[in-house]
Amino acid sequence: MPQSSPLSGLDAAFLYLEGLGTPMHVGSLMLLQPPRGGGDFYQRLRDHVADRLNAAAPLRRVLESAPLGLSHPLWREHAPLDLDWHIVKRKLRAPGSHNALMALTGRLHAETMDRSRPLWQLVVIEGLADGRIALYSRIHHALLDGQGGIALARALLDVEPNPKRDESGPDTIAASRPTGRARLATRAAGATAGTLGRWMRSIPDTIKLAASSAAAPRKTLSDLRESVMLAPRTRFNAQIGDKRGFGVVSLDLERCKAAGKVRGLSLNDVVMALCTSVLRTTLKQRGQLPDRAMIAGMPVSLRARGDGKANNQVSMVQCELPTDEDDPARRLERIHATTSQIKSRVEAFARLIPTDFPGLAAPFWATGLSRLWERGKLSEKLPPLANLVISNVPGPPVPLYLAGARVSQYFPISIVTHGLALNITVQSYAGSLEFGILSCHKALPRPQALADRFPAALDELERAVSGSA
Repeated sequence: MPQSSPLSGLDAAFLYLEGLGTPMHVGSLMLLQPPRGGGDFYQRLRDHVADRLNAAAPLRRVLESAPLGLSHPLWREHAPLDLDWHIVKRKLRAPGSHNALMALTGRLHAETMDRSRPLWQLVVIEGLADGRIALYSRIHHALLDGQGGIALARALLDVEPNPKRDESGPDTIAASRPTGRARLATRAAGATAGTLGRWMRSIPDTIKLAASSAAAPRKTLSDLRESVMLAPRTRFNAQIGDKRGFGVVSLDLERCKAAGKVRGLSLNDVVMALCTSVLRTTLKQRGQLPDRAMIAGMPVSLRARGDGKANNQVSMVQCELPTDEDDPARRLERIHATTSQIKSRVEAFARLIPTDFPGLAAPFWATGLSRLWERGKLSEKLPPLANLVISNVPGPPVPLYLAGARVSQYFPISIVTHGLALNITVQSYAGSLEFGILSCHKALPRPQALADRFPAALDELERAVSGSA
């Protein structure tokens, strides 16, 4: 395995975006049933992670900056780990309420990560009123995207409480040392030259692909222009602060699927319809519902089937949310029409979407642009392209175990940034749809109140589709 490997432009972008003053890590909040026999779960988890590091190589990567900005930062493999920093323990004050857990999770997720260490951390949270244990995890988005995170989680999670131990034992690979400056410069220059070469070689294929992606080049450009919309300005299109709020809710997965099947619609259509209903109700009650339909930024995976690489292969598209429509059945129809167009456009243009760009001087100009965006409060001055981010990630269909503890709930946590102060991320898990709602505290102080509206939104959707089946 190479000692150092360069980040792609897309991976590095998540580092540069932290120049905005916004942490760029993703994570999860698991609720765990304590293992049988009790004992110290914190110590049990430490032993478990140490035993699994062979199968989770990305957890041993650390960033190294390229000298003179010759390229994007590089990953150094097999960095030493300090498990006292990577795995820590917190305890809620009695009575250990749900709201206290949400508040602590929001505070933890607002903290930036130490780039001198491998960019991940686990926090065991004890003292919950119902006797369960919570586990907050975070990992920097520069390391992987949502689907890559699922692949990495498989290395740590099991489908049974006491799986057979890996006979290879714990990781015995010697820890690497920091790369020398001269060698780092050579590798950085080589990485930038390689990226430039790939860009130049790909130009002819890109031109051919663009010409063949639609009936005619003129139609292709027209489709691209029509796919870009301006969103109405809402309370979520604002400069964000340094505090986060978090809320969660679980819905029955089969109920959600059944509601879509009545109309032959996808689960993602149902998720978008539920979010539309909740946002419409919330903003209408506040007297802040815009006259035009809201728009969600929706991440789409560019990852090939079976690709479990620990990197980012994702882009973002716009999805209209018909919050201006009173009838829930018609809202669902409009959402389906929108997502169908998105699917066809992504299929046509996915190979045209770049996930890399040359890194020469990028650490300087990209970070500088990020800071200019923040200090100039441009997100509040330019027309918004989206009001929030909604992401739907397929997760494991069966119950999982971590260090012998059953994972009863598995809520995802994502990112908010300037101009996009609300993020709703959804993950399927063991018969449930798990919603994790992250907000900037100034834009939405109690996202749990938003989460609590989802069960009623599902009831409304079921009535709508059954009445017009």
